[in-house]
Amino acid sequence: MNLDLSFVPEFPKTGRKGFSNHAMICSFIVMKCEGFSMISDLVDYLHNNLLIAHFCGFDISRPLPSYWTFDRFLKNFDNKVLSEIMKTQVLFLSKEGIVDTSFIGLDSTPVSANTSQNNPKSFLSNKFKPGNQPRADSDCKLGVHTASNQTNEKNMNSIRAIKIMSL
Repeated sequence: MNLDLSFVPEFPKTGRKGFSNHAMICSFIVMKCEGFSMISDLVDYLHNNLLIAHFCGFDISRPLPSYWTFDRFLKNFDNKVLSEIMKTQVLFLSKEGIVDTSFIGLDSTPVSANTSQNNPKSFLSNKFKPGNQPRADSDCKLGVHTASNQTNEKNMNSIRAIKIMSL
């Protein structure tokens, strides 16, 4: 694996040494690769698979990080550093020919806008008409939001005003 973490300080400059930032980042990559959604699953996995913990960069002759250490790391670690890690990985994979960069991949999530179209107490007669776009925010569009969490049930029951967020 080629993961360039040279721009990430391995340990804090001041205070307790603690655990390696590089090992913590690698363990969260393992967490995502294994499909864990909970930190407690990662902690259990690392305790039961000391070889993986060693490959992440932890000293397995000493106690491994606790749930609270991983939680604190996530809360305090700068998101810009994680974005830079992702960017350098994509550029490396592109240079090696593993990732095809001839197309652009996008990911999006609807963000409910603060408009009268989203107010359930609003009784405007034309609030669900596609031609009635929200005026307060020009980036905001009307879209459909499913009301069910069931994957096989397609109950499109309401039209919501959403803002498309771009990077």
